[in-house]
Amino acid sequence: MGAEMETGFERVDQRLRSDKDQVEMKLGQMPDHFLDEAIRRGLEQGRKRAVRGRRKRMSVAMFVSALSIFLLLTAFVRVSPAFAGMLKDIPGFTGYVDFIQGDKALLSAVENKFFQPVNLSAEKNGYTFTVKDILADDQRLVILYTAEGPGINNNTGFLKYKLKTSDGADLMASIGSSHFPSDDAAGESVPVHDYLDVLLVEGTPMPESLQFSLFLGNQWLEVDFPIEHERFAGMREDIAINQKFEVGGQRFTVKDAVITPLQFSLSFEADPNNDLHANDFIHVALVDEKGRRYETNSGFGDLNSSITRHFKSSYFDRPKKLTLVADGLYLSEKNLSVTIDTDKMETISSPQNRLQLVSKEETAEGYEIKLDLLGLDEIDKKAGYELFAHEGVFKDASGIAHPISDSRGVEWNSDEDKVTHVFRIPKANYKQPLTFDIEEFIGYVRKPISIPIK
Repeated sequence: MGAEMETGFERVDQRLRSDKDQVEMKLGQMPDHFLDEAIRRGLEQGRKRAVRGRRKRMSVAMFVSALSIFLLLTAFVRVSPAFAGMLKDIPGFTGYVDFIQGDKALLSAVENKFFQPVNLSAEKNGYTFTVKDILADDQRLVILYTAEGPGINNNTGFLKYKLKTSDGADLMASIGSSHFPSDDAAGESVPVHDYLDVLLVEGTPMPESLQFSLFLGNQWLEVDFPIEHERFAGMREDIAINQKFEVGGQRFTVKDAVITPLQFSLSFEADPNNDLHANDFIHVALVDEKGRRYETNSGFGDLNSSITRHFKSSYFDRPKKLTLVADGLYLSEKNLSVTIDTDKMETISSPQNRLQLVSKEETAEGYEIKLDLLGLDEIDKKAGYELFAHEGVFKDASGIAHPISDSRGVEWNSDEDKVTHVFRIPKANYKQPLTFDIEEFIGYVRKPISIPIK
């Protein structure tokens, strides 16, 4: 790993530490529905990026964004005493209660003993890295591991890792994790329980084995472990659907579904003649004949062309019927833009005058810009908009394009009808005004969607 990446990981660790108090404060203010949608949209945007740039390395900024989403996800887990007690009876699972309880698919898998004990370790200079267990099927892999040694505890910060195939190649997948500094005393040694959640890019086969390396005690420790395919052989159901639906004049097709123990994947295709930008579904889920809902918080692709959404798996519930339901679609016009003058602090133009420039602050990384998105109703608030395209650009008054260097997400107050989009641009003497193309904007059409899946 090069010096640039090493420095990047150090910045990740510093940013996580410095943001701890602010995140905790914001979590207390956040409406539950806004959090749920932010998690789902953030993960989906991460999956979009994985597809669009599948042969590129994930940037540190992308990594921080994806990591932050998982931090929020685990921060809101509620653990029942009965479930915690059940996990304590399964060797190796006690330290992973929060994560597994927060994912119905993993909960069902553990209850049905669908996991592979590994218990392989690497030790050096007093530090130990252990892969405890894995859960794997054709589409998804979850790795449960521990790290321990002098001064290692839950306040250590994020531990760098590498995940390779047995021949040393990069794994074509979206990889998520969570680690949040705790209040363990500095220098105290406490085993850290952590995990990687690996979603393979569509068409990528599950490897027979993996090389998992962890940077622990200023050294790399590596554990090579097998993935026992016989444990999930034949545990896959493919369903051809090809059902069309229409919302707000926009046409889509539900193509097919793949059901495995850890994931339910549903593929959609948009009509290329659609004239609006499809941002997402409103309150989408799979519902079985008993009324059980299987939610989604991730996907590969883009609803404007084709996307595969990943729902919580119904595999071990064995429902007789499954129906895709939603309350409509978030839709917005295409080819929108906002023009601002960051010297005079003026908004020149924006769609429906709903975006307003509120601040510009000079930082070490560039200029941090804040735009208020105004006039949101309760349905608008449940959506998480990717206002500008990932790795997007803006143009100055002379037509020269410049990169949007970093999206910092959104700020909000539950009592207000607005959200504040925060992003960074490089330091430069720009010819004003500046024009930014908008990727997604507010707008929706409510129309019940109900499509039989099986």
